[in-house]
Amino acid sequence: MTISEPGIQLIQGASASQILYTCLAAAVQAYPEVFKAIQFPKQARDFKRQYAAVLPRFEAARINQSNRADIARLLAENFQAQLVYQSDEGTQSLQDHLATPSQALPLERLPGNCQPGWQPNLHFLDQDWADLTRLGEALSSKNVISRDAKTALDWLTQNLDNPQHVDLSQRKVVIFGASAEMAPTTQFNAAGAEILWLDLAAPTMLAASEHRGGGIQYVADGVNLLTQPAEILATILAFAAGEPLDLCLYAYAPGQAREMRLTAAMNAIVNALPAPLIRSTTLLLSPTTATPLEAHDLAALTDRKNSRPLWEALLARLGLLGRGGGAALQGDQGASRSVVGIQGASYQAAQYLAKLMTAETWLQHGAFPNAKDGPIRVSANTAPITQTRSIAHPVFDAAFGGAAALGVRTFTPVQSQTLNGLLAIQDWLNPAQPVLGKIRVHGGIHTLPYPMDTALLVAAAIGFIQRPKLLAGLFKR
Repeated sequence: MTISEPGIQLIQGASASQILYTCLAAAVQAYPEVFKAIQFPKQARDFKRQYAAVLPRFEAARINQSNRADIARLLAENFQAQLVYQSDEGTQSLQDHLATPSQALPLERLPGNCQPGWQPNLHFLDQDWADLTRLGEALSSKNVISRDAKTALDWLTQNLDNPQHVDLSQRKVVIFGASAEMAPTTQFNAAGAEILWLDLAAPTMLAASEHRGGGIQYVADGVNLLTQPAEILATILAFAAGEPLDLCLYAYAPGQAREMRLTAAMNAIVNALPAPLIRSTTLLLSPTTATPLEAHDLAALTDRKNSRPLWEALLARLGLLGRGGGAALQGDQGASRSVVGIQGASYQAAQYLAKLMTAETWLQHGAFPNAKDGPIRVSANTAPITQTRSIAHPVFDAAFGGAAALGVRTFTPVQSQTLNGLLAIQDWLNPAQPVLGKIRVHGGIHTLPYPMDTALLVAAAIGFIQRPKLLAGLFKR
């Protein structure tokens, strides 16, 4: 893949699927006994066709090993090495590029204009909830969130001074992709955090808001992570002024391998920051990557299968919902078979390698490749399926309509921002170190007893029947 603009690119014109294959193949070669039973493809072209099925088998094998964190580190470091910074002067690693001193970008500031305090709007399941504990119980009973997500919401009820008035006025928060639909920027700002807004666009909507509990610092012309990573690093250092930061990695854009390139840029900046400045790092995992599942998750999956309606069981017997169940199993653990091929290899490389494997590396080893200062506090929770502009596609549009028939719940952007924000705050404030992969708002995807790649097509078919006009979108692409 070749991209004309200077900045962060894939190494040597490689494709996203080649990079994903290269990283996984390196782990298979380094740990042959771990992966000998997963039938890993010998050729990159075969992997490209099969990765939606291969990746869950790979992850199920990895998580059953005592050295799983070492494998994660190998994968994370290999991924970062596949991304480079290219300019008229030549090509260099992201690490070397960020080591070159740069000037901080000039910042403007929107001051706060009201008392700090975010009042979460708890409208879920078509009703309002009085408190986070009741909301957690309701979402858990409907199979929308994991057991640990329910516990996290209950912790907030018990430990926040006022769960109806969340105060972050003592924190500095850096938000990459501050305008992203999944980013709880407005909520953190209402809570009083001093925010460094890093985005292509200036915070126009917040400039007009009467509910800024904290200040917002931003670059007037916006910033570009792909072309200005060194300048952004310098700007973050200036914003910090020696104080610890909460770093929120929400930047995302589809197409031209931007999923991979943006995530690599954010990771490289985190790795380049002095450890004392990193109070926490926050990112969101997709439920449609290969996600570690525990025994109680697998039991819930079995319960869901045993209680399915007759029409669904008939489709399953006919093979229309896929074969092999909803999880790849190894011992009493497994990984969700929730990878969706239509999202592309770049999306999966960003989610699995650049997020899941990197988060585990940060939690266990700290920044890399030269970790010296110990683990980083990481909030890496699974976000719900949300109908945002970034996943506009006729199949997805139809699947959103048909998802409920398969017991999968989807969220609005505001609902996702609210839950994502609350669960991140729990990870920031709870003295216990976050445990990767436990807090999940999966909406039922992780207990679906079918491979998501095929179940999505059934959900889309139902959606097309419900809204036939969506079929026109298939012929416009």
